[in-house]
Amino acid sequence: MQQSAYPQTWHNQHIYRALDCPELAADMSQARASLAGLAVFIAGLALAPGNPDALTDGLREVRLRAKRIREIGWNVAVLAACRGSQDARDPLAKQWASRARALNADLFKTLAPIEDLMLGLPAPEFERLMADPLLGEEAYRLRHERRLQDQRLPVAAEQLVIGLGTDGLHAWGNLYNDLAGKIRLTIGGRDMGLAEASNLLSSPDRALRRAAFDAISAGWEGEQETVAAILNALNGWRLELSRQRGRVRTLDALDLSCHQSHIERATLEALMAETYRARGLGQRALGLMAGRLGIEAMGPEDLFAPPPAASSRAIPFEEAVDLIAEAFARFDPEMGDFARMMAERGWIDAAPTPNRRTGAYCTKFASPVEPRVFITYGGTQDNVITLAHELGHAWHNWLIRDLPMSQRSYPMTLAETASIFAETLVRSALFAQAQSPEERLAMAWVEADGAATFLVNIPARFDFERALVAERASGYVSPARLKALTDEAWGRWYEQSLDRYHPMFWAAKGHFSIAGFGFYNYPYLFGYLFSLGVYRQLMSRKGAGEANVAQAYRALLRDTGRMSAEDLVARHLGQDIREAAFWRQSLEVVEGAVTRLAELVGEPESGVN
Repeated sequence: MQQSAYPQTWHNQHIYRALDCPELAADMSQARASLAGLAVFIAGLALAPGNPDALTDGLREVRLRAKRIREIGWNVAVLAACRGSQDARDPLAKQWASRARALNADLFKTLAPIEDLMLGLPAPEFERLMADPLLGEEAYRLRHERRLQDQRLPVAAEQLVIGLGTDGLHAWGNLYNDLAGKIRLTIGGRDMGLAEASNLLSSPDRALRRAAFDAISAGWEGEQETVAAILNALNGWRLELSRQRGRVRTLDALDLSCHQSHIERATLEALMAETYRARGLGQRALGLMAGRLGIEAMGPEDLFAPPPAASSRAIPFEEAVDLIAEAFARFDPEMGDFARMMAERGWIDAAPTPNRRTGAYCTKFASPVEPRVFITYGGTQDNVITLAHELGHAWHNWLIRDLPMSQRSYPMTLAETASIFAETLVRSALFAQAQSPEERLAMAWVEADGAATFLVNIPARFDFERALVAERASGYVSPARLKALTDEAWGRWYEQSLDRYHPMFWAAKGHFSIAGFGFYNYPYLFGYLFSLGVYRQLMSRKGAGEANVAQAYRALLRDTGRMSAEDLVARHLGQDIREAAFWRQSLEVVEGAVTRLAELVGEPESGVN
């Protein structure tokens, strides 16, 4: 693959020159000193609401002092995570990541009395405080958290939970990342890490895909006891914390996940019910792809296979960026310019490195507010779509960079909207530009593959995790049982559309081992179908000659950190996502994608079951 004119390694030197630079150490020392001063100030603050003006002034001062401390901790954490992604074995990255987590935990422990006050105030006093312009910046977040006020522990207990989580809960998630960075595989006589091996799953050579799949599975098989310990520890922690919190009202894991995702349980139930009804679309897509590949049924190693007629030419990084930018620009010229800016400024890290972590993600610094994208770019079409996905996240973060910090934090359900919308823009543009049957097939293939991923694989992950949580409540879940739960979940959703399942998926998929989130799966399905619904409505308006479609999309994204998903859709789309009708409209778009593939491969089309 030819060398790109765009840098493929992050340029973060204007944040801090390096992890061992004196400026970073000085800022962390300053943050620690400021935190000590903040603790003294809060201890002397009259928290009783008897003197409204004094309380308002005191809370404003707390917020201003805490802001800079949080920005420093955030920036150091992101910088350490960036370096740790490039090299999971980097000792300095681990050291600073640990220090940043500790600072963040100590900040939240220090603020716990303030949070307890704000969540427990009677409504009139609370609303009076929210009328203050500075304090009111957190109005949505606090109103949302007040719904779970009966789940709060006493302040000292909340502080203990935060403190123990740094080297308890979150340490397990870090251990998984360390494992992913250290596993080495030999494929075709070459030594490589998991990130590079994962790219081989998109190879047109089925034998190579199978070799990569078997090597990855074997690599995780060798670490199965450790990953099982990680999953048991994470879910055991969450279950015990939920039991301690649920003395007034018991909430199950999905109730808490819905709260974290800023959706109602009725919305999740409608989403999953309609997806199960439509699972045949995803299965049909797999059958169509298997037929075109000349095999009886897809295996797990084939889930990222390109169509056989597709060019095996590696797509240079620069070409991928330009392709994505042009697709974005057809919808919103500024969005296209932004994609190129990300590449030009070195805000995308794409070059393979030893001990590199797997996967792709978007993160952001707090000050200055700048997004960063991580991907191991190998030149495949799947890499191009993944890059578009992460740049969609980055565009979302860029659009809200001027908002208060609390309004720049949005739930995963709405986070995935921007990324999958970006994917859809790129896929649609490529399909429209396709000059040959092979090119049209390639794009229809990508769309249908998305249907299989989101309507079958993602729900299977959800079912597996739901079963894991239920079994963990009764005791330790062994590796053998985790494999069985995986097979059961895949059987429920894939049924006969694969020739076999992936019993090590519970270990290979890092989403199950993320400490900060349980059920890190259905938000992708939500984002997929929600973004298709947004895309369909906005494109319909654009086709009707409406001039401000791009601005309408921007407005929707800017509200994602300051209202629930239900309120967001009601305000910007005039629909109710608790009703099946909303999801069925999106599934019609998916059905059209599968139908396109059926027409191109000469197979009969299939509708929703």
